[in-house]
Amino acid sequence: MSQWDELGKQLAIQLKDVSTEEQIKELCENAVNQIRKTYSEINSRKTPLSTLKKAILSAYPSTETQQHSLQYFTNKGKGNIERYEHLALKYLTLSSEEWDKVGDNNRKDWKKEKLQKTVNQSETLSQSETVKQSETTTNDLETMTISQLNLDTKTEKLVSDAIAYSGISLADFIRKACKDQATTLLQKQKHNDKDLTNVSTEELLKDKKYKTHPSRADELVRRAIYALKNHNDNCTEKSQKWHINQTAIQVLTGSKVEKIKKILENYQTQIDYHNNTKHQLKPIDNRKEIKIDDDIDLKILAPIGVDLI
Repeated sequence: MSQWDELGKQLAIQLKDVSTEEQIKELCENAVNQIRKTYSEINSRKTPLSTLKKAILSAYPSTETQQHSLQYFTNKGKGNIERYEHLALKYLTLSSEEWDKVGDNNRKDWKKEKLQKTVNQSETLSQSETVKQSETTTNDLETMTISQLNLDTKTEKLVSDAIAYSGISLADFIRKACKDQATTLLQKQKHNDKDLTNVSTEELLKDKKYKTHPSRADELVRRAIYALKNHNDNCTEKSQKWHINQTAIQVLTGSKVEKIKKILENYQTQIDYHNNTKHQLKPIDNRKEIKIDDDIDLKILAPIGVDLI
């Protein structure tokens, strides 16, 4: 039994021996003062006070009609129920200042609790809406007809024939098509993100899986420039050298002319230095009896993309 349970029990016994409101008031004020001495924080006084009231209410229950002169009429509290209570409950109370403080704290707690409740309700509603939308989407997909896809006539017939051949429903066909398309795109992304530096030149030139790689042309052009520069730097006669230009690169790499033209913009300064300053080469120097791709073998001069300068 707590200190306040014990005090409440003692107070209930003492009230049996009093006969006036003044005596009741004095006993109750003494009890409340004990609470004040124990708790300096005003908000902490509410719980022990409630414990005292429960003890009194247990010993002297409320009644619908007045049973004796030491009762008073009230309808305060939850439900505003009209009743008669012992006068001790009237005086077991804090001062107005204390109640204001307790009220402020309670209001803060109430607002905090209400806000949290609102957040929880919002989250629950959101989850409910998500489930509802999911169910609606599923139902829409199951009842959808091919005409609702707004396909052109040719594509609609193509899909219709494919569904008939597969023997599955339109909904399952759409699900599978989405899965297959997503898988294909992610595989393509993985493929396109691959660093080509360590891929051999032979693979880049011949392997079909690299034909659509977005960096293939850049890597081959880089290797072709390196191969031509390396070849020219090791030649003993000018007639053996090749002018580095768009046409020469296109023959060696097989890449599209427009793409090569754009890529070469990034190398133009070093190409100009190599052609004009270092070797005094001109496009006409590429008019030889031997073809450039017979003389320059990328697979040998630049077998891989690592350590190329």
